[in-house]
Amino acid sequence: MAFVVDIRVEDNAVAAPATAQVIAQRLGSGLRERFESHIHKRECKPAQQDYNTKMASRALAAFTMYQLGGVDDKHAGESVCDSSADGGIDGIAINHNEKIVVVVQSKFNQTGNGTWTKADFICFKDACEKLQNERYELFDKILQDKNADINTALNSFDYKFIFAMTHTGKKGASEEVLRDMQEWQSQLNDASFTPRELAKEEWAFQVHLISSEDLVHWLQTGSRGQIDLSSVEIERYGYLNEPYKAFYGTLSGDQIGNWWRQFGTRLFTKNIRNMLGKTDVNEEIKKSVSENPEMFWFYNNGITILVNEATPHRRNAASGTERGSFDFKDVSIINGAQTVSSIGTVMDTLGDKIYKVKVPVRFIEVREDQDNLISNAITRANNFQNRVLGRDFASQQPDQHRLARELILEGYQYQLLRTDEDYSQSNAKVIDLDEALNALACLSKNNTIVATLKSNRGRFFENFDGSLYKTLFNPRLSGTKLINAVNHFRVIERAISETLSATDKSTHSRRHLIITHGNRYYASVLLTTVGNLNSSTERLNPDVDKLTNELAILIDTTENYIETNYPNAYPARFFANPAKIQELYASN
Repeated sequence: MAFVVDIRVEDNAVAAPATAQVIAQRLGSGLRERFESHIHKRECKPAQQDYNTKMASRALAAFTMYQLGGVDDKHAGESVCDSSADGGIDGIAINHNEKIVVVVQSKFNQTGNGTWTKADFICFKDACEKLQNERYELFDKILQDKNADINTALNSFDYKFIFAMTHTGKKGASEEVLRDMQEWQSQLNDASFTPRELAKEEWAFQVHLISSEDLVHWLQTGSRGQIDLSSVEIERYGYLNEPYKAFYGTLSGDQIGNWWRQFGTRLFTKNIRNMLGKTDVNEEIKKSVSENPEMFWFYNNGITILVNEATPHRRNAASGTERGSFDFKDVSIINGAQTVSSIGTVMDTLGDKIYKVKVPVRFIEVREDQDNLISNAITRANNFQNRVLGRDFASQQPDQHRLARELILEGYQYQLLRTDEDYSQSNAKVIDLDEALNALACLSKNNTIVATLKSNRGRFFENFDGSLYKTLFNPRLSGTKLINAVNHFRVIERAISETLSATDKSTHSRRHLIITHGNRYYASVLLTTVGNLNSSTERLNPDVDKLTNELAILIDTTENYIETNYPNAYPARFFANPAKIQELYASN
């Protein structure tokens, strides 16, 4: 990747090679032919004199999104939004599988010796900042239509945003422009509170400066080739022929570990969730592999792999179905990413134990899958159909059953199992487990707990003996306290919602974001101002007017604090940072 932080001033000072014009024109024509069938033709008709130039510029944007975003040619082409009303963004691709958003400004320089100007950079930077503030009305309709997808990415802590300026000119930019771009990268890191020790490939916001040299390198090397697996050995295998060919059985842990060592996260290109990093779930998988390898088959759900072509070896017939070898082309693990990454991570420490690890597996052939319709359907079903979450196991915990019994005595119902209904809106006498988590976490006024609630609420249910869960749900928690906490939390939530509705997003976009993402922080402050909420053995009636008035004051003081001390901070990440929440607590 062409990270702006890796580019030197000297790179741009070097004269363009004599072949620069020829290379630029070949890049333009080659990429145009590849992508133009997928790119919109508004303000760019084939009869126009400048058609080839305009379409080449759009094709550059498409190729950049293809390369950096992990999307296919069609998706990349359809993500081009270049027009006279594009607001400074020529393309935006959202890849929910790999959790990447690529935002591009592109320019086809026919001579091959051009460079970016300060005006170009300021325009792109300004556009990206407006995008972060969700000012979608300022951009092309193609981008506007993606607002829900962009919101999903902006409100998540797992997505990477890559801001890329790409052209067919020289590498780098002038000293002034390069300095400004590198400073912007630093500001983005600061605003998203990126740990300094984090590798740049993992930064939440990245700035890339892409030249003709980079484009040629991408075309020559290609970093997104398919993964083929040869001589995969499946034990006790079976097969299906209808409606799709599939082979199933058991894999040895060493094979899976070797895949991870060779291909890494590229194995999961179609996986909705990908690997989840260091979580209690992954730690449990590693523990099972290390301590009980012979029991792993009984503990693990297994992995599901989509392939474009599955070919059994002829010699399989001689050994029956006890053991067979297969070749699989264009593979992608769509379910079981945590299993694969966990086995791969501990493989080197296991020695011969790795051969005792057995993992259930399915290989499903999806050949001639038009527009990935079959692959997407299978992937979604594998990840969401009858999906079991950590919070589902909370219904088995003794304290949860005790709370359910206590709530019945108070005339309430404690809904432990997941449903699609929002009981806070439909039945005030029903409290579900998610509401209970929200209210109790906020009532704790613990910066780490409130930040975790905002960034990764699933962690509360990963370990029922861990401090996150036990701090909130423990034998000291009474049904009365839970009811009081939830009822007051609901009043605060409604007040926040009403405040958001009354805030014009177009004229007060920054304030709108601070109110949106600060919701858990506001609740944590306001709940602790309610007398006896932690200790009362009687039901308390929320003082709606008092809480509403205090919320208005709190929102103003919070906004002033952030704008004074962190004017460039990205609110979604600010309110998920324990240190910043503690700062706000201390400033009250």
